Amino acid sequence: MSYLSLHHIRKSWGNKIALNDISFDVQEGDFIALLGPSGCGKSTMLRTIAGLESADSGAIYFQQSDVTALTPSQRKLSMVFQSYALFPHMNVRENLLFGLRARGEDKRHFAARLHEVSKLMELEPLLDRLPAQLSGGQQQRVALGRAVIANNKLCLMDEPLSNLDAKLRQSMRREIRAIQKKLGLTMVYVTHDQTEAMSMADKIILLNDGCIEQHDTPDNLYNNPTSIFTAQFIGAPPMNILPLERRGHHHYLATMSLPVVENFHEDAISLGLRAEDIQLIAVETASLTARVISHEYMGADTLIACALAGYAQPLTVKVAGMKRYAEGQSVGLQWATGAQYFFFTADGKRCYQAEQACLPSDNRVAV
Repeated sequence: MSYLSLHHIRKSWGNKIALNDISFDVQEGDFIALLGPSGCGKSTMLRTIAGLESADSGAIYFQQSDVTALTPSQRKLSMVFQSYALFPHMNVRENLLFGLRARGEDKRHFAARLHEVSKLMELEPLLDRLPAQLSGGQQQRVALGRAVIANNKLCLMDEPLSNLDAKLRQSMRREIRAIQKKLGLTMVYVTHDQTEAMSMADKIILLNDGCIEQHDTPDNLYNNPTSIFTAQFIGAPPMNILPLERRGHHHYLATMSLPVVENFHEDAISLGLRAEDIQLIAVETASLTARVISHEYMGADTLIACALAGYAQPLTVKVAGMKRYAEGQSVGLQWATGAQYFFFTADGKRCYQAEQACLPSDNRVAV
C-alpha cells in the first residue's frame, strides 16, 4: 500500500498551469526527489502536499486517508524550507522546541526529545546560541532537527542545501540521507541539482513544465531516458542530440554514406550520444571526422567541443585526464552501437524500434 499518493493533481496560476494532472505513489521509508528546472512546478507540488497551497482538482492521500481538504497542521508532516525559517530572537533550544509548544504537546517529554535530537544533529554545544551565531550548515541542521523532533514520519524538504557552499553541500547530503535511513523517514525532497537527486534519492520524479517527464530510479534516468528532455537534463555534459537525415527508407548522419538506421519508415528521428561514450581516434582510420572548436580541462576529464559537418550545434566528447587539442584540429570519432539512443524528433520521445533495428549481436563500433 502507498504511504503517500497523489491522484490527478492540477494547479493553475491564472493562465499558467503549474501542475498538470500529477499522479504518483510514494512507499513508506522512500526518499523521493522532485527534480527539474526553475519554474517546472517542484515547489508548488511540495507546498500542495504540505497543504500550503490548494489544488484546483485531484486528491492527496496519506496512509490511505484523504488529506486534500486538511490544513497543514492536520496533515502530520514536517517541512524544511529553503530559508530554514528559524526565529532570529530564539536560541537553538527554543527553535527546536517551538513546534512542540505551539501544538500543546506534553512538556514532560520535551527534555528527552530535545536531548535525542540535539545529539543526533550534533547540536548539543550550540543550544544556547542564536541563529545569527551559527554557520550555514549549523542553521541547516537546526531546521532539520526541528522537523525531526516532531516525530512525523513524512518530511518535506524544499531545496534545503541551496544556500551552502559546494563542500558543505556534499557532507550535508550524506548527513540527511543517513538521518532519513536511521529514523525511517519518508522524504520528499525538492532540488534543481541533479547531483543531489542522483546521489540521495531512491526514486526521482523529473518534472518538465508542470508535467512528470519520467518517474524512475537514478540509474534508469541516466541509462534509459524516455525522452530527449530526460536525456539532456540527466548527466553532465548533456547528451548530444543529432537529427538524422532520411534518404529513402534509411537514416543518415549528414555526411556519412552508410546509414545509421536501415529500413525504418519514420520521417524524422534523432541520434543521442553521451559525451563519455564517444572515442577520439586517428583521422586516417575514422569513418567520421570532426573539427575541434575548443577544449575544457575539468580535472579528471577534458571536454572537447567538436564541429560536425552538417550540424549547427557542436558535439561534446569527454576524455579521461588532461588532453590538449589545437583549435581547428581534425579528429576521428567512433562509438559502440550499444551506446546509441534514438528519439522521435517531433515530440522528443524515445524511439525504441530504431534501436532494435540497428543493434547487431556483436555490439561493435558504430562508425
